[in-house]
Amino acid sequence: MMVRHGQTSANIDKVWHGKTDTALTDLGREQARRLGSWFHNIAEPQVIYASPLQRAHNTAQAIADVHKLEVQLDERLVEFSLGDWEGIKFDDLPSQPGGSQLLYTDSSFAAPNGDSQLMVRKRMVEAIEEIIERHPDENVVLVSHGTALGIAIAHYLHNDTTRWLEYIKHNTAVSELCPLKKELIFFNRTEHLIP
Repeated sequence: MMVRHGQTSANIDKVWHGKTDTALTDLGREQARRLGSWFHNIAEPQVIYASPLQRAHNTAQAIADVHKLEVQLDERLVEFSLGDWEGIKFDDLPSQPGGSQLLYTDSSFAAPNGDSQLMVRKRMVEAIEEIIERHPDENVVLVSHGTALGIAIAHYLHNDTTRWLEYIKHNTAVSELCPLKKELIFFNRTEHLIP
């Protein structure tokens, strides 16, 4: 199962924060806490992997605490880096030279000092497939980031990373992907956020 991290101030401000290591807000911590308990309703996690960025790591830790597990960090699960463009508002990115290419049409284009979609796809797919191989019969939870997860899902379902925007997830949303069958079992579940 794939989980996006809890809310951060950059999410509120609609800012691309990429590899910038932002913390969860109070609401983000509450979302993560609720998510940890909610997993009892669908499948007990047996293994948890997370991006080492604190927003993902802390979300994973909230799940791990409930289920008495250790979080295993994997650098390959970090967010898509916008390099010199990190900190830019969502609405302002298309006005950057190549910004529309980066978002929509050119999987090989990278912002200055940033990642391309293909770079993110390569490391995410390597991580996912290695983790599946290591834990073939276990319920694995991967806690990562919106764009990185969207790129991975778009790759497995369409072999087209430029479709990543179709798979943007709510903070702490849960999706289940079967990469080997290229099948999305469910997407963007957020029942745990309903009071």
